[in-house]
Amino acid sequence: MNEDRAGVPESMGRGICLSLVTCGPQLEVALDHNTQRVTSLVRLGGVAPRSTLVLAAADLLIEDAGLSPDDVSTIVVSRGPGSFTGIRSGLATAAGLAAATGAQCLAYDSLLMLAARCGELDIVWSAQPGRRGEVYARSYEIVEERPPHALGAIEIVAVDRAAERGPWVAAEALDLGGVERAPTARSSAEALLRLVALGVTADPPEPLYVEGPPIHQRDHGS
Repeated sequence: MNEDRAGVPESMGRGICLSLVTCGPQLEVALDHNTQRVTSLVRLGGVAPRSTLVLAAADLLIEDAGLSPDDVSTIVVSRGPGSFTGIRSGLATAAGLAAATGAQCLAYDSLLMLAARCGELDIVWSAQPGRRGEVYARSYEIVEERPPHALGAIEIVAVDRAAERGPWVAAEALDLGGVERAPTARSSAEALLRLVALGVTADPPEPLYVEGPPIHQRDHGS
């Protein structure tokens, strides 16, 4: 395979790319650019508000690389399904950064992103957080050096029935019980960068919801 820099495929040498993952239980931000031998990655699994930490993580990676925000040419973000608040936060942050820097903004299905974490030839199930006790899931065929291929529609799966399928790929912080987990070759943020490198057509930078937002009834008796 042709390489234009040590250890980095030629397809990854196209400008400076920042990826944002906000719609799951782990915040991830990654940066890839021409002078790096490896991808820089910030990965957090805490409970602090994500809207402030996304920008802080992006600033850290850009500063560490000796760059300015205007040097970023592409911003790629996960658009769901997953956490309702996280989806909106990530897309809004990506849109704001793109408007401020002039970078193009790309978005990908978060279940496709998770499948792209895998490097082995196999069929896997991707899972993103759903309503209480459930996950949003989809099966994919993993073929080496090609984008994951979806084998069916997105489903809503009860966590206590997840062991009937698999292996699963999901954020490590997502509790799926005792299911078989697929081995992964990269983080979710790095998987977004891989989708760009493979030339996968991006989705509109708009939320992808499987269900509408939860509706909280006001207690009129209080």
